[in-house]
Amino acid sequence: MRDQLARAGAAGLICLFAAGCSSATQLASESASKTDSVSRADTERLIHLADDVEARGDYDTSAALLARAAETSGSTEARLRLGKAQLKIGDYPGARDAFTKVLATDADNPEALLGLGTAQLKLGDAESGARTLALACPRVNTPIAYNRLGTSLAMLGRLDEALDAFQHAQSLAPNDLDIEVNVALTQALSGRSDEAIATMQQVVQSPVAQRRHRANLVMVLGIAGRTEEAKAVNVPDMSPAQKRDLLARAKKVHDTTDPLAKVRAVGLLNSA
Repeated sequence: MRDQLARAGAAGLICLFAAGCSSATQLASESASKTDSVSRADTERLIHLADDVEARGDYDTSAALLARAAETSGSTEARLRLGKAQLKIGDYPGARDAFTKVLATDADNPEALLGLGTAQLKLGDAESGARTLALACPRVNTPIAYNRLGTSLAMLGRLDEALDAFQHAQSLAPNDLDIEVNVALTQALSGRSDEAIATMQQVVQSPVAQRRHRANLVMVLGIAGRTEEAKAVNVPDMSPAQKRDLLARAKKVHDTTDPLAKVRAVGLLNSA
């Protein structure tokens, strides 16, 4: 009889212990859920505040708020937004770090690949930029991505591949004159002078062509060695001294063998 009572008592204690453990686990789970909820809410508030601040033109403060959101939450969205904000303010090392952290947990994230490749390009690491952007392009399939890939490839002297990338970008944005200019400049850099000039003449005939587009026609003609034709091009508000400087840059492009120097001289980096 005593044994039976002992066994019954032990069984009761086990039940009470199990119930206590279950209650404790539930309480812990609820507490964690509440903490996560508060964290998500705080992160969302910081992101919304960053949007408002950016809308007022204060990009530095917006980036600082997003940095706080990313630090406290570690969320992919916050880190992606931070990386994009840092690209806008020219903090390319910071952007590279933010996008790298996203890719550490989501290796195929298309936005992070595009952002990282852009940061690498802006930092002058054309080889890494080209490799990363080559992964990003088919995933995002945007003219911006292919335009940046073309720039990276041109910096490496891989002009045929660069031209393919720019032409793909053009197929995605057929009315973007700046991308068409990049096609022409790459044609000029690769010695396809007649094609480059024809492309640029088509650009400047557009009713929405601007001063910079006519200046690029001067550049392409100068690279081709057709200096007199280049001098005859009317570029609004361009002084004779400015045109001489532009033609001097074109001659430098023609004479140098350094791919990066060529890209910088024609201004491809400015459009990336």
